[in-house]
Amino acid sequence: MSTETVLYDVAVIGSGPGGYVSAIKGNQLGLRVALIEKYSKFGGTCLHWGCIPTKALLLNADIYDRALNGKEFGILYTDINLDFQQVKARKDKLVKKLSMGTEFLIKKNKISPFRGKGRLIAPGTVQVEGETVTEVRARNIVIATGSEAKLLPGLDLDGQFILTNKEILDLDSVPRSLLVIGGGAVGIEFASIFSRFGTDVTVVEMLPRILPLEDVEISDEIQKLLAKKRIKFLTNARLEDIKVQDGGVHAQVTVGEETKSIIADKALIAIGRRPVSEEIGLEKLRIAVSRGFVTIDRNMQTNVPGVFAIGDVVPTQALAHLASHEGMLAMNYIASGHADPINYELVPNCTFCRPEVASVGLTESAAHERGFDVVTSKFPFAAVSKATILGENEGFVKLVSEKKYKQILGVHMIGPHVTELISEASALIGLEATAGDLSHLIHPHPTVSEGIMEAAHALYSGAAIHI
Repeated sequence: MSTETVLYDVAVIGSGPGGYVSAIKGNQLGLRVALIEKYSKFGGTCLHWGCIPTKALLLNADIYDRALNGKEFGILYTDINLDFQQVKARKDKLVKKLSMGTEFLIKKNKISPFRGKGRLIAPGTVQVEGETVTEVRARNIVIATGSEAKLLPGLDLDGQFILTNKEILDLDSVPRSLLVIGGGAVGIEFASIFSRFGTDVTVVEMLPRILPLEDVEISDEIQKLLAKKRIKFLTNARLEDIKVQDGGVHAQVTVGEETKSIIADKALIAIGRRPVSEEIGLEKLRIAVSRGFVTIDRNMQTNVPGVFAIGDVVPTQALAHLASHEGMLAMNYIASGHADPINYELVPNCTFCRPEVASVGLTESAAHERGFDVVTSKFPFAAVSKATILGENEGFVKLVSEKKYKQILGVHMIGPHVTELISEASALIGLEATAGDLSHLIHPHPTVSEGIMEAAHALYSGAAIHI
């Protein structure tokens, strides 16, 4: 075992969007930073098995779907084929390029990289088990070990027929049928990808609706729209049994009093994520943990001074963009003893299916639970010129506000490019804007952003312009 003689200001364990961003921020603040990663490449789940590769596949699915329906746009193809090997190759190329970009940023910011599994063995000391065993010493430690796919108890995950978000990215061909267990963002995105590639997709969700964290109207509408696109849904459903048999997946699903038998080529387990908090030495330092999540305060500090935790390993939303901000907050606090807290109600949620879903702030039911006198408005993308031009005029914008001043409390959307539009909504809620403020902001024409403005007119003056 070798001992790193350098005393770092911070050692970061994990190089996902929380870990590597916090490391860069630390360097910018004048801190000497070590970054520890158990895999051979930096970037974490988001870059290699999550956000980036799935969005690459979603774009391929969009293009293929448009090609198949090119007649509407006067573009006729005599022969349309999906080369899935090329689809996969492009996805891998993009991941590799962005991974190299992350490596460049780490080098540019003079961050000391350590490859191997990091484990806390003493206050201020991380043991790194790689090709050799090294001890890294630091005044502060940031735990950014992320999360992994949650599995069903007793499930035999074979990686060939029963898959998680990792294995499904390595398929060599498009399955004829896919059973998706879980109707959250991950499950719905993969359902949207493969259904447009021609796969017969069935989604099983234990709760009454898919995307259960979204506003009820959003969940109901996206299920209707996706069902029109040949995705089958079983909600209020319980998976009783699943096994590999005869070169496929055989499942038993109970819906109400009825038990259904489902046979599919592949099954994706997408029932959520679990924090990677075991075997990293938390018990050695007596760091507090609840249900597997590391307990932290508003400054991302654990109960042990000098030890911080960020991202999916803490009990906040498991989102890459939030992990990055938590990492920056932690570094600001380490560097100065002060950091502006995160407003967790301003964290946007995005599901990159087609049509897209995005939201920020309070749902209508949450606003009622807070005691607000709630008013809402909706404006359909069918009445937005640019959405019609795009051929993507499904869905709507929904604003949630309080009645007296019509301050905007939540924005919820289904439609084209809403994962981009949601940033405007975050800014509006963060600046405590009212429907009146929003209705007076001039939005360019023709753009899909006009849908937000029109919903504000409906809320502020009682009537939208174009409906």
